[in-house]
Amino acid sequence: MSLLAFCTDSAGMHPSHSLPQKLRAIRDAGFHSVEMGFPDLEAYAGSQVAGYTKINNAGQGDVETLVGVAEKVREMCDGMGLRVLAVHPFSQFEGYTDPKKREEGFARAHTWFKVLTALNCDMLQVGSSNDPAISADYDVMAKDLRQLADDAATRGIRIAYELWAWGTYVNTWEGAWDICKRVDRPNFGLCLDTFQIAARAYADPTTPNGLLKSCPKGVLSASLKTLTAALSPHTDKIFYFQISDGSGPHNPLFSASKLLQEAKEQESDPRYVWSNKWRPVPFMDEIVGGSGCGESSFGGYLPVVDVIEAVCRTGWKGPWSYEVFYEPDMAKDDPDVPKRWANAAMESQKRILKELEKRGVH
Repeated sequence: MSLLAFCTDSAGMHPSHSLPQKLRAIRDAGFHSVEMGFPDLEAYAGSQVAGYTKINNAGQGDVETLVGVAEKVREMCDGMGLRVLAVHPFSQFEGYTDPKKREEGFARAHTWFKVLTALNCDMLQVGSSNDPAISADYDVMAKDLRQLADDAATRGIRIAYELWAWGTYVNTWEGAWDICKRVDRPNFGLCLDTFQIAARAYADPTTPNGLLKSCPKGVLSASLKTLTAALSPHTDKIFYFQISDGSGPHNPLFSASKLLQEAKEQESDPRYVWSNKWRPVPFMDEIVGGSGCGESSFGGYLPVVDVIEAVCRTGWKGPWSYEVFYEPDMAKDDPDVPKRWANAAMESQKRILKELEKRGVH
């Protein structure tokens, strides 16, 4: 079995769910690695050090304090038998033509590198930028990311570039792979994500049925066939694989109109709001019988196993990470929330493997 990780990210979670609590839940569920959310580290630093100042977009803040807290978190992980697979989400970095913006981005990266070193982590996840102010030129983006990879290499750190479905210009796996080839560095690769891929090639959370208006199954099928063919000779460029589903019309708590309204209020892409609030683990309805969190259905509808199958058929064998954001349950002041979702992710993994076996994928 590939290395399994669970993400600590605090998006949508109640502040009572502390980082140590999440780490214990992850360990108890049987995971041996953790994908560390930078916001979780900062929240923990704030709980441990009065007056802690968060790191800003220029990498400034209580850096030494955060590094010290990261060292303690590393010791905590060591004591639990956990390793930190990656730290995320580093975003809005590539493509700026404003020299000051570029300088700030690299300064922020160097601060994050210090934190990764303190955590004994060798991988930084970079999400494709959603800033409309960046250049549309892939060569400009690749130049920035190549320099970032070179800086990271001197510290023994790899860069895992993830497509974000709400990215300004890079919002598909094809776009991320194009960037990766242009960067052309051994320590620069991809973080693939079932949700992000399906959110562009299959789904549209703002439509009544949650699907693209034109032949979603055909679009996704063609994209996945191309993915398998394109990445089969380059499996070393898939650094890790994030797994999650997406809730939609079959979830009684989900509302496309409300999603659109929230996106308008936040001045953001609806897919960004959807990503932060409506991502259960695959097979969640079967795992809890549709009643684990007070609703009749979690409404996960993305063809997650199809995406996983396409990636696995490349021949890739690497780390899987379960990244879950489900605000209707995670926002509860309930100490069982971290345990519930970590256990569900492990059960989801078992069901996914059984489904892949039925399809002849091992």
